[in-house]
Amino acid sequence: MTVKGKRKYFYFKGVTKSEAARMLRVRLNQRDDGSLPRGKDLTVAAWMRHWVKTADLTPRTRYVYDRTVEAYVVPGIGHIRLSELEPEDLEEFYAAFQAGAFSHLTLNKATNKRERKAPGSHALRNVHANIRAALNVAVKRRRVARNVALAVELPRAEHAEMRTMSTTDARRVIAAAMERPDAARWYLALVYGLRPSELLGLEASHLDRGAGVVRVRQQLARVVGEGMRILPYTKTDAGRRDIPVPEAVIKLIDRAIERRMQMRLEYGARYVEWENDGEPTSLLFTQDDGTPIDSNVHRRAWRELLASVGVPAERPYIGRHTAASVMIEMGMDIAVVSSILGHKKTSFTYDTYVHPMMDAKKSAADALASAYGL
Repeated sequence: MTVKGKRKYFYFKGVTKSEAARMLRVRLNQRDDGSLPRGKDLTVAAWMRHWVKTADLTPRTRYVYDRTVEAYVVPGIGHIRLSELEPEDLEEFYAAFQAGAFSHLTLNKATNKRERKAPGSHALRNVHANIRAALNVAVKRRRVARNVALAVELPRAEHAEMRTMSTTDARRVIAAAMERPDAARWYLALVYGLRPSELLGLEASHLDRGAGVVRVRQQLARVVGEGMRILPYTKTDAGRRDIPVPEAVIKLIDRAIERRMQMRLEYGARYVEWENDGEPTSLLFTQDDGTPIDSNVHRRAWRELLASVGVPAERPYIGRHTAASVMIEMGMDIAVVSSILGHKKTSFTYDTYVHPMMDAKKSAADALASAYGL
């Protein structure tokens, strides 16, 4: 057909003559109403790779998205042309995903053996979010006429059981941590629910003694190919927050600073003055030689702390869940809890930490029965 005086060809492979005629009519209608896709008709794989490469993402997020695209999208629907992608293609892809077509070997930490595991509903939702975002850009650039991902409904997400430590165990862990030079690290994790990456990214300048707050502004994470990096939160991210702390907590943080200064003197020339992108840093919590603490080192130290008081091994994130649950059980306003945790929406805090609290709900039910004389 002719577009702006130039002949444009379309090739429809593997279709009958009547189907080709129907598809051509669609293209003619798009030409007439100005919605005809522009540019080369890329495959889904080519477009997704381009989107990941050029989107405004942090290095860590780009790495995660790239893995998602290469592990699932490319082998699943990567061969399909953007112009030919239909909602049914996505539905078939997602069905195969749920059926375990993209299972992979993973390490079972309990048995220390590699086992084949299929990705769960959370992974599927991430895949769908990536496809939807990439197709939104394709629509804006007139690569495609519509975002077919918007016509696909995902199955309801399976919520994993939220695990927390008992208040008694949490107190025991904190009591043991108080005997350590990095007590502030564990206190901030268990009482205020800082994420591990936030804890390890705290710097001395983030403590405002005058205001009595700890300012959470960044994360420390390992970026593949780049090593340890400080990743700042965006200005609109709820992760940027000020957490009020009492004088006792400020003293704990001062202890961590003093510990770091002591290690600098003891190690002398062997001490590592770590820099991020060429800029000096003053991380609150480091290894003894000044190097940053990565997630594996942090996890081992956490489990050793739990073991020292006979608490079963749990991942560090249970500290965040425990902090949230304790704050809610104390009767703190849900908006305050959400702000301390750095959640974007109060509804997320409620759904995650209030809804599952069966013990609290049972107590409330018993109290109601008693109030009505039952």
